[in-house]
Amino acid sequence: MTMTIDMHTHVAPRQAVKIAESGGTWHGVQFYRDKNDKLTTSYGNLKMSLPWPKKMETPDERLNSMDARKIDMHILSISPLMHWHGLDNTNAVAYAKDVNDDISDYASINGNRFKSFCFLPLQDPKASVIELERCVNSKKMLGAMVATNVNGMDWDDNELYPVLEAANDLKCIIFFHPTRGRADSWLKNYHLRNLIGNPLETTAAMGSIIFGGILDKLPDLNLCFAHAGGFIRQGIGRFDHGYRVREEAKENISNLPSSYLKNFYYDTITHSESGLRNLIDTVGIDKIFLGSDYPADMGEPYPVDFVSNCQSLSKEEKNKIFSENISRFIK
Repeated sequence: MTMTIDMHTHVAPRQAVKIAESGGTWHGVQFYRDKNDKLTTSYGNLKMSLPWPKKMETPDERLNSMDARKIDMHILSISPLMHWHGLDNTNAVAYAKDVNDDISDYASINGNRFKSFCFLPLQDPKASVIELERCVNSKKMLGAMVATNVNGMDWDDNELYPVLEAANDLKCIIFFHPTRGRADSWLKNYHLRNLIGNPLETTAAMGSIIFGGILDKLPDLNLCFAHAGGFIRQGIGRFDHGYRVREEAKENISNLPSSYLKNFYYDTITHSESGLRNLIDTVGIDKIFLGSDYPADMGEPYPVDFVSNCQSLSKEEKNKIFSENISRFIK
């Protein structure tokens, strides 16, 4: 039977969970339990309660949950709500190192069932390059999970380019995940900051990378986007039209925006078979990874069942999604 690898799963550093039980700070970030007993993280005037079960799983409990979901391996990454890019550089670097050591140690408990992505102190791009190299080379992490914007800065900015260049040299994955999106300030009701804001952030990140000419400079870069690429499938025709009629949309790129979509990887979190089928038809089956967003409430709770039940997918397509596509990145 084909192995199943869920590449989009999150974990809280065990040190942060420990601190939160009595309330305290870790490299300038506060961790505590809110009035609903949810694990909460805050910095400055911003705070985020994790949309997870109140009780944090032990590694053994997580393995039991994986078994119940028919998952052989989780690729772990820190909760995106714990991405704090407003910290001063000294605290940011120390925070990233301790987070990565904690997650790497967690993964090493059972190397056959856990792998991991690192977290980068992106407010300090030079330090981020050093940390990415350390985590990929020494800790055998698959790459890094990064925010779709860094303090409002998009990924076509020259400041962030060295991080992408280092990832290209390392041949690792950069996994983009929205956190504290720029629409949070005006999408305040009905959880629209997530329902609309998260895929909007992902689409904006993809747009900045495409139109910024990043893939013309680094065509072999391995970039993966959460939640099946956000709204990119629905919006790519408009991107192409903009390229044809607007000079500023073609100043950095030599091809139609749609031609770049097959350069990216995507997870399966579409929440619909028609959406997943359309994604595959648009970018190709070799670009799809199994993902759940575990244990977030907006995730796909049983990703293997979701894919298995998609009648429009062949057995070969399902096997590629389950593990064949991502296996080449696992050391």
